Amino acid sequence: MLRYDFFDSNPYGVHMKALNLVGHNKKVLEIGCATGTMSKRLAQNGCEVIGIEIDEDSAKIAKNYCRDVLTCDVETIEHLPYCDFDFILLLDVLEHLRSPLESLTNLKVYLKKGGSIVVSIPNVANWRVRWDLLFGRFEYTEYGILDRTHLRFFNENSARELLRDAGFDIAEFDIVPRVSIHVRSSFAYAIANFRPNFFAGQFIMVGKLVSP
Repeated sequence: MLRYDFFDSNPYGVHMKALNLVGHNKKVLEIGCATGTMSKRLAQNGCEVIGIEIDEDSAKIAKNYCRDVLTCDVETIEHLPYCDFDFILLLDVLEHLRSPLESLTNLKVYLKKGGSIVVSIPNVANWRVRWDLLFGRFEYTEYGILDRTHLRFFNENSARELLRDAGFDIAEFDIVPRVSIHVRSSFAYAIANFRPNFFAGQFIMVGKLVSP
């Protein structure tokens, strides 16, 4: 099974929240599209999707749902052959990059006037990580906040600052709870929304270009 080959249909999860933010009939650049599980839903909503994916095997599958998939590293590409996107999606991508601020800054030029960037970022200040640190544990995992491929870590303040430093106003801010099988998603969301920096598993933000 390829990494990140899944779609989370939980209405309180990143995928459904991002899908609802984009809506229908938009031009979308999806960074880190993996096998295209999100691209597929966007296309079903009438969106034209251009994907960027570093893994060749995943990119081949994603091409079934995207107008085009560029198999490359978003941090090293010098020029994209497409522009004027309504939305650029970076869902659980920025924490994998060596220089997320530089990438965000470089991507701005591909947004159309009035376009938006949608990012989701894991919250390293989540109570479960804090609990483990209290007992001297900091162990990487296959997925989640401490995914073994993460290079950067963010809490609420640093996540907000990242977008602002890249030249975006935060038009919307939302959270994604870490849901236990014993807790309803709606209840977990209500609790996480009360103290995002402590209870949220991920932050999801919509950035608009700062007016000159």
